[in-house]
Order: sequence, then structure tokens, then C-alpha cells
Amino acid sequence: MKRRIRTIFGAVLLSGLVYGPAAMACSTDGWLGGVAQIPPNGLADSPPVVSRYSGFCALEVTDTSHVQSNAASDARYRGRFYVLDGLSGSGDVEIFEAYADESANTPLFKIVFDGSQFTFDASSAVGGGTSAPVAAADGWNLVEFDWQADGSFSYWVNSDANVDPAAGSVNAGTGVVESVRLGAPNGLGGQSGKLTFDAFESHRATPVGPLLAADANNDETVNILDLGVVRIELLNPGSDELLAPGQPDCNSDGSINILDVGCVRLILLN
Repeated sequence: MKRRIRTIFGAVLLSGLVYGPAAMACSTDGWLGGVAQIPPNGLADSPPVVSRYSGFCALEVTDTSHVQSNAASDARYRGRFYVLDGLSGSGDVEIFEAYADESANTPLFKIVFDGSQFTFDASSAVGGGTSAPVAAADGWNLVEFDWQADGSFSYWVNSDANVDPAAGSVNAGTGVVESVRLGAPNGLGGQSGKLTFDAFESHRATPVGPLLAADANNDETVNILDLGVVRIELLNPGSDELLAPGQPDCNSDGSINILDVGCVRLILLN
């Protein structure tokens, strides 16, 4: 099957995405509705205002807000994204939804987050889908899924879909994915604070897999150069021009700090 890749919040930002007023992401002409830069005024003396896992941009949601793609037409849909929990309180947040039509109100499947676990839910799909929970970790969580109409909805949390078995799967139901939404399309479920998303990518059939943690300079390997790139960002907190282009948050705690220097060193020693 021909491979199709759709990436947002990374090096490539594609068109067909709509964003709400409480979301911030990198500026690009390919998005509809306008977005804010990181930093918001684009000046080199402005520190980043949004945590990011990879690259220079991410999506921060503080209220009812989401990005949306209406470019799909898939009976099989694989996706991956990173999400950082900055919420307090209790409640369910629908962080990802897939629809058979861009104007539909009932999703084929969705991913729900309550602060402690993700629920992969296809129970509203035609044909009798089901749902199941998976525990979340502190800091950035890697979420990947594989939805196949008339088959299964499989999922991975903080593991590599290229080599690791799925954490589980539920019945997928049936339908064709035409539109997807990422963020908080229905609000924060009574919680307050923010959710941050990064590195969303989707394929038709092949696994997406994780980004290489600690590859701060984005050269697809972890070496002494990455240690230098993390240090440069730490020593220049007011410069967006000196941000690490890869994955500098080695320990995935949501900030770039001295702990990441130690984390990279441990990787190099092992």
C-alpha cells in the first residue's frame, strides 16, 4: 500500500488544519485560521512560551480548542503524538477524535485522557466497537494507535510500535476516517491548566514509532554533539535562535534543564 505521512507540530506542517483561539503553534502559511509563533513575537530575546518535545513548536491547549485535518479517506489510520499533562482537577478530556465526516458529531474512535490514564474508545462506532484504559506516566507521554475498520483498534503508550507488542486492542467498528481532531475539541472536562501536544504524525499502514530521545541536534544519533546542543540552550534561555532542533528533553519531564544534561551523559556512558 502506498505510504502516506501527515505531520504537524514538527519540521513539516501541512495544510487543512483549523485551530481554535486557545491553541498556539508554529507559524506557517499552510494552516487555516492563523497561528501564533513560538516565541509569540518572533524575537530572539523572547524565551519559548510553550513546552515542546521536539523541534521548535508545539500545540498548547488551555480551553476548548483543537487542530483539525479534513484530508483523510482511510479505512486504516495509524497515528502518533506526544502529550504533556499540565492539568489539575478531575475529568475526562477527549484529546483525539476521528470522524467519518468533517461535520459529524459522533466519532468513529477517540482517545480520552483523565490525568492518570488514556482510554482508547471505539464504542460509538457503527458495528459495536469497544474501549480500554492504559496508565499514563509523568511528563511527556508517547501515544500511538492503529485503527482498522472492521478489525481492531490497537494502541501503544510509551513504547515503540515498530518493535513492541501493542499494549492492547479493542474492536474498531466500521467506517472510513475522513477527519481528525487533536487537542481538546470538547473542552478540558472540568479540569484547569493546559495540555501540550507535539510531533503528531499519521500513516496509512506502517508504524510511526517514537522520536529518538536525547537526539538534541536531530542528526538521528545520540553522541557528544547532543550534549553540547543541550548546554547551549541552557546557557541561552532567552534566545529562540539557539533552541535545540531535535529532542533535548532527554528525561521527558516537560522542561529543558540540567537534568537533561545528566540524562544525555548516562546514555553516552551506556
